[in-house]
Amino acid sequence: MKKILLLGLALLVCVAVSAQKAQLKQGIATAKANTGQKVAIEPLSPMSSHIIAPKPSNGNNTDIVTVLPLGSSANAYGYLSNRTYVWADDTLKAITNLHRMGPGATPPSFSGYLAVDKAINMGMTTGDWTNNYQVYAATLNSGGTYYVDAARYPNAVFYNPMGNTDPNNAYVAYFAPNLSHDGTWGGYSYGVCNFMNQADSAKHMQWYNPPPSTYIPDGMTITQKGISMVVDLDRNWDSGSGVYMSEIIYNRGEWDDVNKDFVYTQSLIPLPTTDNMYPADNKIAASPDGETIWIVTLANNGGAIQIGDSMNYYPVLNVSNDGGLTWSDPIAVQMDGPNGITGVLNAYSDYRITQIFNPPYPARDEIPYTTAFDCDLVVDKWGNPHIGVPVGVSAGNLSIATGDSNINVFDIYSLDDGQSWQGQLVGSLKTFRGTFGTSTEDNRTNISINEPGDHVFVTWLDTHVEGVTTNNQPDVFARGFNLLENKITENDLGENNSNNVTYLSDVFQQAYFHCASYYVFTRDDGGHNIPIVTELLSNPNDDTQPVDFKYIPDFYYLPSDYTIAVDNPPFPVGIGENKKESVSAQVYPNPVHGIATLTVNLNQGGNLTIEITNMVGQRVMSLNKGSVNAGSHQFNVDASQLQAGVYFYTIKLNDQKVSSKMVVE
Repeated sequence: MKKILLLGLALLVCVAVSAQKAQLKQGIATAKANTGQKVAIEPLSPMSSHIIAPKPSNGNNTDIVTVLPLGSSANAYGYLSNRTYVWADDTLKAITNLHRMGPGATPPSFSGYLAVDKAINMGMTTGDWTNNYQVYAATLNSGGTYYVDAARYPNAVFYNPMGNTDPNNAYVAYFAPNLSHDGTWGGYSYGVCNFMNQADSAKHMQWYNPPPSTYIPDGMTITQKGISMVVDLDRNWDSGSGVYMSEIIYNRGEWDDVNKDFVYTQSLIPLPTTDNMYPADNKIAASPDGETIWIVTLANNGGAIQIGDSMNYYPVLNVSNDGGLTWSDPIAVQMDGPNGITGVLNAYSDYRITQIFNPPYPARDEIPYTTAFDCDLVVDKWGNPHIGVPVGVSAGNLSIATGDSNINVFDIYSLDDGQSWQGQLVGSLKTFRGTFGTSTEDNRTNISINEPGDHVFVTWLDTHVEGVTTNNQPDVFARGFNLLENKITENDLGENNSNNVTYLSDVFQQAYFHCASYYVFTRDDGGHNIPIVTELLSNPNDDTQPVDFKYIPDFYYLPSDYTIAVDNPPFPVGIGENKKESVSAQVYPNPVHGIATLTVNLNQGGNLTIEITNMVGQRVMSLNKGSVNAGSHQFNVDASQLQAGVYFYTIKLNDQKVSSKMVVE
């Protein structure tokens, strides 16, 4: 990537100074990553009745979203940190929101039970919801202080078997940490509960038995093929303080259709880091076909060239092309420097750079960047990852420079299986971190996708109140990205900006700890509803007090909202993705062992050729089939002479083409 310099004489002078260090101006606020214990063993607080005074009716203003009441929890802790709580299924138009709850009167001070709020019909009305549907009960008492098997900071997904249209056959799968029998971190509580029949459930425990030292899983995903996957960062607490063990704990569960339960196996994925620093976050996601799985970890593993002397975080990814059975070595994303991501390097205006740095002002590729401290992940229809994450200037010592417009929210994604990276700016942050009692929460960026995998949606929290510099009065902001057209959404005023989802709603400036579903709902008009849940605190200054969950059912983007062209390379859209749908193709089996069958479906006749290329675009096989008729055709592909790796098969029909990925083992 060519070095891009700032305009102006002062910056031209800077060019002559080799390897200038970018010096932040005095007074620039910074925020540091929490490299200690991620969450505390929270204080106990009895459940109490509480009333949230409703705001005035929104009337008929269609620009203001509806806010529906969901379940409750004994305190705010169960929804802390950016995990997988909300999951929508577009086939059943069903949705679940997992959270901790108070166990009623047995006794009222414990909060280690898990419940889901669940709905049909996209949860559009209060009548569609069943709230506080208990899926997990803590039963073991350790002397009157805590339940030993109390679930703490859970993840959950919604499992709807492929082709199923009956809610009675769907399940909620959950995975949560607990305190082990000796009172330290290191246990798992996990299981399933039928979406319609509470008695059809299973509960499992894994007690602390190092190695590995299980901690607090940050990411969970599921495929329609019945594979549940959970990632955790191995952190040993035997010494009393967490020591990172340089590996990801990977839990892979296969659906047992006889016992109606997931059967998990556990393995370790090596992820060494610089100076053994503890990573900031860890997520996992699967492609729509369930074959390509990505894990992203915000870390510093020495794989990206460090700019200046500021230690920073950047995305480090592992990929599996066989449904999560085997994993690649870590792939580091170079965000900054001469080979950095163009969108990141160009996010600041010349004026913004003069406001952040002391002269001589650095060139754009001399600015050290870092991610913030949480992220989210989806995988598109082509098997490529999209990371929703804030990015800002590294302030050294694992810190980020905060302040109005100093941090930008991106979709960082690849078009070529992680060989190169793009960065699409979706919004700028005015604030960064909020404090609520003993808890802190950053912008909590979420990223969602439609089930076909061609529309991505990024949401985050930010406070837009004059004179307020902390994120203590947050609203939810959003942006949509149409991958087929390579366009992003405009806001309500027709501007190139994000939308304030909760503006003037019943959770206006009170949209605490939001979570958006991994999948969105598809509307009859071709638009997409983004299911969003927020946690309303009864006392924003006391996180031990009860909370209520609130659901936003009617925030959506229509096809006409995507008006801003993206200045990045287009996605590999072929005629299989446009309205003509002239051709589609599929290789089976994939991964390929020897000879595979390529099925090509044509809605019109024409001259057909098939090409297979490797990762660098070199053609390794070509089949010219000449003139063929409309219909379904099958061809043998002999991959026995190809080296193991990722390839692309391209079907050309007349002057149109469609490409997809093939893995050779």
